[in-house]
Amino acid sequence: MILETLISALLTVPFAEKGPADTLDSSIIETSVKSVIPIERMSSPVTEVYMLDMKERGIDSPKKLSAIVPNLHIPDYGSAMTSSIYLRGFGSRMENPVLGFYVDDVPVLNKNAYDIDMLDIRRATVFRGPQGTLYGRNSMCGVLSLSTLSPADYSGLRAGIEYGSANSVSANASYYGKTRKGLAIGGGIGFRHSDGFYTNSFTGEKCDPYDGLSLRFRIEKALRPDLYFENIISAGALTQGGWPYRQYIPESGELRETAYNDRCGYKRFNLTEAVKLRLEADNYTLNSISSLQILFDRMDLDQDFTTRSMFTMSQIQREGTLTQEIILKPKAGWKTDWWNWQSGVFAFWKYNRMSAPVNFKQDGIDDLILGNANNNIPEDVAGGYDNPLMFKETGFTIGSEFGTNTYGAALYHESYFSFGNWLLTAGLRLDYEGAVMNYCSDASVHYLFQPTMKDWKRFEILYEGRLNEIQYLEVLPKVSVLYDFGSGANNIFATISKGYRSGGYNTQIFSDILQNKMMNGLMEDLGVYLDNAPAEMTAESTAYRPEKSWNFEVGGHLDKWIGGSHLSGSASAFYILCRDQQITIFPPGMSTGRMMANVGSSRSLGAEATLSYGYKGFSASAAYGYTNARFTDYNDGNHDYSGNRIPYSPEHTLSCRVGYIHPFINSSIVRNISVNADCSAIGRIWWDEANKFMEPFTAQVGADVSISFHKFDLRFRMDNLLNEDYNVFYFKSVGNTFFQRGKPLRWNVGISISL
Repeated sequence: MILETLISALLTVPFAEKGPADTLDSSIIETSVKSVIPIERMSSPVTEVYMLDMKERGIDSPKKLSAIVPNLHIPDYGSAMTSSIYLRGFGSRMENPVLGFYVDDVPVLNKNAYDIDMLDIRRATVFRGPQGTLYGRNSMCGVLSLSTLSPADYSGLRAGIEYGSANSVSANASYYGKTRKGLAIGGGIGFRHSDGFYTNSFTGEKCDPYDGLSLRFRIEKALRPDLYFENIISAGALTQGGWPYRQYIPESGELRETAYNDRCGYKRFNLTEAVKLRLEADNYTLNSISSLQILFDRMDLDQDFTTRSMFTMSQIQREGTLTQEIILKPKAGWKTDWWNWQSGVFAFWKYNRMSAPVNFKQDGIDDLILGNANNNIPEDVAGGYDNPLMFKETGFTIGSEFGTNTYGAALYHESYFSFGNWLLTAGLRLDYEGAVMNYCSDASVHYLFQPTMKDWKRFEILYEGRLNEIQYLEVLPKVSVLYDFGSGANNIFATISKGYRSGGYNTQIFSDILQNKMMNGLMEDLGVYLDNAPAEMTAESTAYRPEKSWNFEVGGHLDKWIGGSHLSGSASAFYILCRDQQITIFPPGMSTGRMMANVGSSRSLGAEATLSYGYKGFSASAAYGYTNARFTDYNDGNHDYSGNRIPYSPEHTLSCRVGYIHPFINSSIVRNISVNADCSAIGRIWWDEANKFMEPFTAQVGADVSISFHKFDLRFRMDNLLNEDYNVFYFKSVGNTFFQRGKPLRWNVGISISL
């Protein structure tokens, strides 16, 4: 299966808000190249999750950070391509995310590659609130930064294998070390397989099998005493099913089992080559981060998700991305006791070649094309025929080809002023972005108009052109103030900052555009002009603008030792104003596509809190987020949704965990036994703009046990112990309503070795 994907592609410690020491022996915790001040002195909430906690909690992808990070929700639905992210009330099902994603300081610019295997991830850090000054585009609500193991900090062999529900298997092996010549080399390989958790009742087969392979190779070396070099190559390939959607029947309230007749699947191959250079001069440090990113993927969908033969869609992408960032920071000679700073420049270029044909079958032709056309033909023109217009073909394809160039450049600076216990931060970023798209859609059918024609006639339509609609400059300021109570980790802060996420083009709506043009073109070809013909959408109307927000926040951090116990945490309250909000909408009627639109403005207010406590072998932690996000101005021409809740973003997130580690000090075999229980809860979630459908607050319970020996560890974990029945997604297609159920009770057992 993996080989098939490759071939086709070519066509830590218990969770706490304040990061504690790393869990790997004799290692150094590396920070981001943009970290100038300690995390506990940042004027925004930060969550860190370390390697040991990821293992124990079964966090093998970014989606499983949901709720562990307050107000973060990354629903697990669809496929790995589906990386919808909601944070502090904002997010979207498609196109650009509200959370920036970095791996080893390299930005991932396509959210199709967000859902990756957490192979040798040392630490996951989530910065909440707009991070536009330092990170720019698509960091409107925060940034997720992953740090991988470095052979400069860790030496040894690591391996592990797990088996669990649905015949799920995961295995990994890696080695890190140094040569005598000072070259640090490391890398690893990981594999995951699952038979799937959901059954397609129409075929009797699992609809969500999964096979994935991940690779990473890393080289580090001091080329000179003042010049350090890193080269990181990472790659991944996967093939899977997905989209186990169940149709909802409004009249009866019935939620039918998953049943569709055409294939659904997703394949992806991605490769990143990153080069990092660090120059240590007498007075400054200069970091350069360059990357080449390649993503090839293919999605096949039974677009109506029913047993009828309506229409299918394929989306094939070939994308290449170049990024370059240079960051200048002062050393002792340039900075003073009261002033520190960093400045940077960032540029990127991305080219995406996409093919997205929509294949109409008999039911789709009858209902969506001929049905619409025949229903609008006047009786006097129809000549007594119920269906005067006919197609010879039982199926035809609307072809769509797109070539999109997206490019951008940015300059930014951030200064940090210390006055006694006060820390003032001020920053500014200028972000320029543009995009150009070439498009070509076409279709060909043979038609017969029974009142006037005796034989079939060929009809062809071609719609092509070039769009230069997107070009903008964003100014992203930030000002914050922090008061430290003397220990460096007990403080209060206030922040005002601006963020945005990029605009783009609605490629998925071109099928609907061509359908309308085809219907109107056929009528014109016959000399028939319909009074009720739908208004045509044009390519120019498919562009959408950036979404922008202002974030106002106050909060504080706590870190205190009380005797032999340790207490740490944070709390904050925020108010966000958003305009030009991007929302996924569906054209009225029996449409086949969806599109992103700027619908108006909204506001979000909420609060977040985290707390962790440790005493000897006992630990407890909790993270809670509350968000009240509503439209302040949204009227789609048919309905006024102002005042309604923003859909898909949860009102509450809650995560709590308690555990105990019992050490065996005098044992030469067993080091310790760890027992943990946790609970993760999300809700309420409003599924639509009208707030007609809502998912209640739902909690899932998990537990794990680990036995640590001197050379290996044994682990057992269970998730959704109470087998809660809940939904993770809602949408409409061709007038039908669908939900996807969350995963049921599941378990896994594994062994890991460290030498």
